[in-house]
Amino acid sequence: METEKQTENTQAAEHASFRRSALRGSVWVLLGFGASQLVRLLTNILLARVLSPSHFGLMALIASFLQGLQMFSDLGIGPSIIRSPHGENRDFLNTAWTLQILRGTGLWLFCCIIAAPLSTLYSKPLEDMPSLAILIPVVGLTAVFNGFTSTAIFTLNRSLKMGHLVALDLVAQILSSLCTCLWSLWHPDIWALVAGGFVYSGMRVILSHFLNVQTRDKLHWDSLAAQELLVFGRWIFVSTLVSFAAAQMDRPILASLVSISDFGLYNIALSFACIAIEITNRLSSFILFPLLTKHGTDSEQMIALCVNARFSLLWISGALCASFAILSPVLFGLLYDARYARITGLTQWLSICVWTWILRATMDRLPLAMGQPRELLLTNLVNCAGIAFSLLGFHLWRIPGFVLGFALGNVCAHLFLTSRLPHSRTPMLKQSFVFTTAWLCYSLPVIFALRAISNHTEFAPESLHAFSLDYRALPNSFRYLCVALGSAALPCALATWVLKNRFHAQTA
Repeated sequence: METEKQTENTQAAEHASFRRSALRGSVWVLLGFGASQLVRLLTNILLARVLSPSHFGLMALIASFLQGLQMFSDLGIGPSIIRSPHGENRDFLNTAWTLQILRGTGLWLFCCIIAAPLSTLYSKPLEDMPSLAILIPVVGLTAVFNGFTSTAIFTLNRSLKMGHLVALDLVAQILSSLCTCLWSLWHPDIWALVAGGFVYSGMRVILSHFLNVQTRDKLHWDSLAAQELLVFGRWIFVSTLVSFAAAQMDRPILASLVSISDFGLYNIALSFACIAIEITNRLSSFILFPLLTKHGTDSEQMIALCVNARFSLLWISGALCASFAILSPVLFGLLYDARYARITGLTQWLSICVWTWILRATMDRLPLAMGQPRELLLTNLVNCAGIAFSLLGFHLWRIPGFVLGFALGNVCAHLFLTSRLPHSRTPMLKQSFVFTTAWLCYSLPVIFALRAISNHTEFAPESLHAFSLDYRALPNSFRYLCVALGSAALPCALATWVLKNRFHAQTA
């Protein structure tokens, strides 16, 4: 009896310790994310001065193809290491590293094969720009670099030691941004963005091996380890094929429907609007997923924990999403010139799509944690309906309709995934409904109020960069800025207060 009680106490202590590690890891992820976004913002502002929207559009098109290839060949190596009981076994890790290298090399070879057909397909919208037949194989070399990334990034993630991982990504991003900016100042062309991608991949690989403090990764093949990796990864492989279609096909499809310049504006707007998605994905993958896997096969506890953690994730992402939708006219008016004026409207439409994606992204780690990647595959299949919706929306209402079509696909996928849960469907749906209602009831009136102020005073937010040229604009711009900044700060302040009280309650 005493032995059982001691075992229960030990398990409770381990879970409490792991929860504290999760909270510390969350802080690291948030700090790293904030620093990363600051670096990206400063880099983007500088590049917008020397590069054209067409450059951004071309690089976004290439990046979407490369990301698609990465997802098409996803073997689920990272999730396999994190959830496997052999995740710290050296033979298992070396086999995973060998598979990762083979995958990266195969990706580059496939890039070389598809480069010429893609160049022919997009030859018209890419006039006066470098050929995709050259750019795709060159950029594809980063996949070979990434294949040599140390498995230490997964073992550290497994134990929620996030400090080193955050530092690694941040240092690589800073060096990449520095290279891109210096190159663009010396010679403003697409190769500045390509060079920055090489520096990021190369530095991330080099630095990752300094995290392997015990033994280095080496080429090795263990048939049992390979079988475990591939069996778990087969569903992830198929799922990510569909996931790419659901999440990334908007870029190549839209690039074929609009000019490369308009596509560049869309991608810049998307990169900023997706800040909330990025932080949600980081917290879900780096913190929530390892936390869920500690409950073994107890799906009821996993789902209860996910509902609890999702409350915090929705507060964070909802505040960011609402604040950016409100503040985007000020941000782009102050920091970008007239060529980028149309980004403002795009960002506000995209915020709706982003929020619907967040609803699903805050719970899609559950199927993997429960060892049921097939459910994630089916969810992604449902999400693919958004492609049909978006094409219909584009026909009816151009880019806003295109964006709303994808949002509708996200909603369908979220409802489907919730219906597949064995427990707690009602609490999950109630949580989504409450946060969505609150988000819409706050964001939409503020956005319309700001537009009313702009129309009433004949003041255009996109001309904010010209403050110093016309003193008569200052009173109207000051009124607009006060309302915009105050309205954007309120949800962030409220989220901080709620999460602070929640943090103290859980660590008490």
